[in-house]
Amino acid sequence: MTRTPFSIPSLLAALALAATTQAQIVVTTNTASDTLVAFSPVDGSLISTNVFPVAATVQVSAIEVFNEVWVSEQTGDRIVRYDHCGNVLGQIGPSFVGGGLDNIRGMALIGGIVYVTNAGTQNGAPGNCVICFDVAGNYLFHFDTNTTASSPFSVLAWQGDILVASSNANDDVHRYTLTGTSLGTFHNSTGLNFAHQLAPASDGNVWCGGFSTNNVVKLDATTGAILSSFAASGARGVFELQNGNVMWTNSNGVWIYNILTLSSTQVLTGGSYHLNVIQ
Repeated sequence: MTRTPFSIPSLLAALALAATTQAQIVVTTNTASDTLVAFSPVDGSLISTNVFPVAATVQVSAIEVFNEVWVSEQTGDRIVRYDHCGNVLGQIGPSFVGGGLDNIRGMALIGGIVYVTNAGTQNGAPGNCVICFDVAGNYLFHFDTNTTASSPFSVLAWQGDILVASSNANDDVHRYTLTGTSLGTFHNSTGLNFAHQLAPASDGNVWCGGFSTNNVVKLDATTGAILSSFAASGARGVFELQNGNVMWTNSNGVWIYNILTLSSTQVLTGGSYHLNVIQ
């Protein structure tokens, strides 16, 4: 069956007609269709199964960088830059002036800098670290996380600093300054193992997907302690919807956890990773 792609501008325009607030979509990639897919940030309802096609490789994070969408390819060791209609504008990596990318995961745009988690050493990459680029794709700097977040998987802007989640135990979530100076462990416990995506909670705390503990946890904003959790098999991505429910992803697809029924319902099949907003 032929899948007709929908450009991001057309999706946002259609949503804006039905809402008084600025239109947004929540996006992730889907391995069953090799496409970028879109959901409502209000209730998680599926908007499009084919915003535009992506490469048939492991895609962890799709983020908006001004008028572009950057997608991190974990096994492709590169960031592919698309316009909002899905046209490829270029790529960063596997090698570039100043270094390279290998086994990259989550990304975040914070203060005009794109923070990219990296775990490998091929292609001139520096190993376990966070690599930083400007919005034009130029390498700026990187900082080592080998003794702190020793297998970094995602980045979240946090109270003027950043939090980095790690797939290795003993330092599940670590806090750094924006330039990479360690500020100490934010969270470490047996209740969270293989920390995947970090996301803000509406009450000011932090959501985190626990891939190996098969859960999604809420971490206290100040202490990092686990405040609550719910079962989520092989959890990867996480995003709190505007209605209070929580969207999460795993190798089987995309799910919504209902805070009233305390149960999850699948809304899309096919492996998916991190969930991010585009507006």
